[in-house]
Amino acid sequence: MAEGTVVGLNALKWARFLIPGILIIGSVAYFALFMMPDYCTEIDDMNETDPITEFSVQVVGDSLFGADADGCASVSTFMSLRLWLEVEDNSVPGATVIGDESISEQYVSGSWNWTVIDGGGNDIMPYCTENDCDEVLDEIITDSGEGLIPDLVETVQNDGSKVILIGYYSVPKGSEYEPVILEVEILNDRYNEFAEANEGVYFISLKDVMSPEETPELYSDDLVHPSDDGHFAIGEYIGNFIIDEHKKETGMWFR
Repeated sequence: MAEGTVVGLNALKWARFLIPGILIIGSVAYFALFMMPDYCTEIDDMNETDPITEFSVQVVGDSLFGADADGCASVSTFMSLRLWLEVEDNSVPGATVIGDESISEQYVSGSWNWTVIDGGGNDIMPYCTENDCDEVLDEIITDSGEGLIPDLVETVQNDGSKVILIGYYSVPKGSEYEPVILEVEILNDRYNEFAEANEGVYFISLKDVMSPEETPELYSDDLVHPSDDGHFAIGEYIGNFIIDEHKKETGMWFR
């Protein structure tokens, strides 16, 4: 048999093994990149069509932001698509204001234009259902504007960022947070008063976005977290707020 024929047959034999392997590796890579639960094609599309790069926003906080939501369903993703820039989401579901790995630890120092902060619900829930809550609330933020959240705001403002403090929405009847409604309201009020007393700090009450009576579809089945529709409503609201505030200063948005 001619030498060229032998070489050709050997190459075909190897191809029988190599081609399926290449196809398998390619399929796995495609799945890992494009089919993972947190993959969002809309963000990729945005990043390929001239996104805003001269403006930056960071989010820190707890599961209200839905950082673990599938696909494009997180609050920060909906903010990104409204603002047309990729919002940096460092929030962590279950995060607390008090203790190790706190919300303050999520913050990444940098030249941010806006930083959005929420937190306190996961501190209140496990402690305040059966105990006096004054100590926990005061450690988060006192009625005179001191505490861990004000300290975080100071750190953020030292970087030149404006700050949005998020106030929690009302929960439906039957929610596990129903026993601590009063404590959550105190926290919301203190955030609001702190924002009113400090320039460059703004308060957004999510009661203006969703309520059990008027928008029950914005709550998830656990009666605690927002649904995907709730994430959309919150993300759009925060995004619009940032755009409106920027327009007040400059008369325009970037796009």
